[in-house]
Amino acid sequence: MGVFFSIIIPVYNGEQYIKNCLDSIYRQGLGDDDFEVICVNDCSTDNTAQVISEYGKFHQNIRLINHETNRRQGSARNTGVKVAKGDYILYIDADDTFESNALPLLKKELEKYEGIDILKFDYFLVKDSAIKTCIAVSDNQDVMSGREFLKRNSIPWVPWLCVYRRRFLVDNNLFFEENVLFEDADYVIDCIRRAVSIKYVPIIVYRYRVYDTQTSQIGADINKVVGLFELNERIKSLCLDEKERDYGVAMVINAHYEFRFKSIIRRYWWRLSYKDRKELLVTYKPMLPCKDKLVSFIGRYPRLFFMVSTIVKPLLPGLRYVYLKIKDRKSSLL
Repeated sequence: MGVFFSIIIPVYNGEQYIKNCLDSIYRQGLGDDDFEVICVNDCSTDNTAQVISEYGKFHQNIRLINHETNRRQGSARNTGVKVAKGDYILYIDADDTFESNALPLLKKELEKYEGIDILKFDYFLVKDSAIKTCIAVSDNQDVMSGREFLKRNSIPWVPWLCVYRRRFLVDNNLFFEENVLFEDADYVIDCIRRAVSIKYVPIIVYRYRVYDTQTSQIGADINKVVGLFELNERIKSLCLDEKERDYGVAMVINAHYEFRFKSIIRRYWWRLSYKDRKELLVTYKPMLPCKDKLVSFIGRYPRLFFMVSTIVKPLLPGLRYVYLKIKDRKSSLL
């Protein structure tokens, strides 16, 4: 019997976390013949490679691949998929872990639904070392096509929230966009819409740790906001392609992504400098989602928007103070 799981770990400067990640894999209770671990070191500048090499002295099913240049997570995951031998692909980030005894349960489900393209599962969201919350959904648990799944269930936005049949990925040429930020969202959507069979199982498999320095925790960095605009363009391409096949699926993808895009842009937009915001609107104006009234207005009238915002923004603290005073006065009169 061949390798069942290929577990792919893209890692960059992960010496602090990678051992915990590997420990969580080897404590699952699976035999070493059941899985392989492919660590793709994306040109780390710390001791990541040494830590993995030391760990590999005790386990023959670990493979370390070193990138000569930093090519980001998407490229590292692609490297892993191209050399993988397992029947199913699991992704895990170097600073995350698997829940105890989750992989044997996942293996049992995959054997029950032999040949299924994708299996979606649940996860824990962890802040530092404490479990913050269990992220579980009430999705339909029937086996269905990917397009039907998109219409009826919640859409996962990260690749580690699913396990994928390797031949399905390779045969459909499903690989991550390389050398970009936020490569996850369009990859997962593309995989799901192409799946002949997919199922959700209410099993908590993954522990996702949140740190302030992670890529997903966006600060006042124009490159990260640019990455979001570029992701917006890739999602639009998916929607246009899907529109010819299933208009309903295209609308679902657009609606889900637009909500995510709006929430992130509105939260972090004002952290950028005036110059950066102006440059973004000039460069990426055609990519702005037209259904968002605020962003659409900015895209159509950038000069007017910046003129008004420059005048109004310094006044906001004072206006808020006056508003709260009036509110308190009204409350005291009641």
